[in-house]
Amino acid sequence: MPERLASKRLLLSLSALAVAGLVGLGAIDRLAPAGAASSRIEIWHGTEQKVGHLGRGQDDFNLMGRIENPRDLLSLQYALNGSIPVELNFRAYRRVAMDGHFNADIPIAALAPGRNTVEIEGRFANGGVGRQTVTLDRRSGASPLPVQIDWSTVSDPQDVGQYVDGHWRLGEDGLRPAHMGYDRLFLIGDESWQDYQITAVVTIHEVAPETGPLSGGNGLGVVLRFTGHVAGGPRRFPIAQPKWGYQPVGSIAWLRWTRGRPAGAAFAQFLRGDSNDKTNHGEVEARAGETYVLKALCQTLPDDEHGRGVTRYAFKLWHAAAAEPQAWDWEQVQASADALRRGGVALVAHHVDASFGDMAIVPLAPGSPQS
Repeated sequence: MPERLASKRLLLSLSALAVAGLVGLGAIDRLAPAGAASSRIEIWHGTEQKVGHLGRGQDDFNLMGRIENPRDLLSLQYALNGSIPVELNFRAYRRVAMDGHFNADIPIAALAPGRNTVEIEGRFANGGVGRQTVTLDRRSGASPLPVQIDWSTVSDPQDVGQYVDGHWRLGEDGLRPAHMGYDRLFLIGDESWQDYQITAVVTIHEVAPETGPLSGGNGLGVVLRFTGHVAGGPRRFPIAQPKWGYQPVGSIAWLRWTRGRPAGAAFAQFLRGDSNDKTNHGEVEARAGETYVLKALCQTLPDDEHGRGVTRYAFKLWHAAAAEPQAWDWEQVQASADALRRGGVALVAHHVDASFGDMAIVPLAPGSPQS
């Protein structure tokens, strides 16, 4: 009896690790031999990708795509440079917007300098195997401020930022998620950024009529001082593949719609970087089919008497055809021991179809308020 119980506990532990993406069940197997069919697996943003050329934006590189006929899929794994496969989630949950989508958190520290090979393999109920191979080039570089992005001169968005969530495409209005879903994110900048202001043109195409059970209302804006998703941390987020712990960050400055009312008014909202505490600062004009200008900033102030980091955040939005208003829609001072004090800016479209157009990100001087 004791031996059977011990074996059962071991299998349960291995199953939990597989769900978390730490090991592949079925012993220490490598993936199937090369030459398996690849047509069932679509890799978003191409089978030749790169990271590191803009500095260190987050700990992971996110390799994303979708599987054909996910109802027949039994397992999905990735292997880096022929190493032990890692289990991937392919059922809808938070960052995985739909069944059959996947988002592989690949630790950048595990990448060799230069070219790396990532193999994605899916096994299907009929015994079929789908396989795709991606070349991931780890480079060295930096992303100094200021940053000016004119999308008409950009052929590959990875030249200016890093895909974090979702399938993105360049269109006539700028960078746009190919499908609506939970926190579609695109990261600009690196972990060294501290005080800056972003001004971006934003075109709203559609606000999704429904959001997911864990999504709350629709949202559109920027995450300030973002360095990637976490497991653990101050809020003790669980281990997952992909990780979905969304804090700490600096803060989120965005438009937020009331859940279930996508045609209603949007609020200019400040969301803290260390908790779900939020403040709505009144309704703002935000209609589908219209183009606006969004401006937001983060600016370091002196620490408080408890040694907590203090930052000024501000946000405003106005119609692109109008003059910029002098006042901010909101300004907030956040004191926190846990909110991040450095990090890039992530464009976020949460169950919203929107294009992020041309933008400028400029440095600010700490403790020197600016309009």
